[in-house]
Amino acid sequence: MATRQPPEPGVTTALANLRRAYEQAADVISAMPGQRAFEAATGLADVLRELAELAAELRAQTAARIAEEEKLSLAVLATRIGVSKARAAQLVQSAQKAELRTTDKRETTRG
Repeated sequence: MATRQPPEPGVTTALANLRRAYEQAADVISAMPGQRAFEAATGLADVLRELAELAAELRAQTAARIAEEEKLSLAVLATRIGVSKARAAQLVQSAQKAELRTTDKRETTRG
């Protein structure tokens, strides 16, 4: 397994702010009447799910960037980031697919 480095101070602050924003939203929702609270909680869950998907995409892009910048094989990348070789391949493939989607969107917008 790879040794995790402590996050940059800016990342630590941003993650703490995200947690506080969640806690603030949860407190407001908890004080709301039943049906409205449920609808607001559903909206909160939707936003958090979207953020989780974006974070996963960023993680995959970062793994692919490490492999590319350092010219690493999948086996070495896997060891470096602390995942299996199969998972490293999935991350790189996910990043490549996301890049293709982004490229397709740019071409569609221009065309």
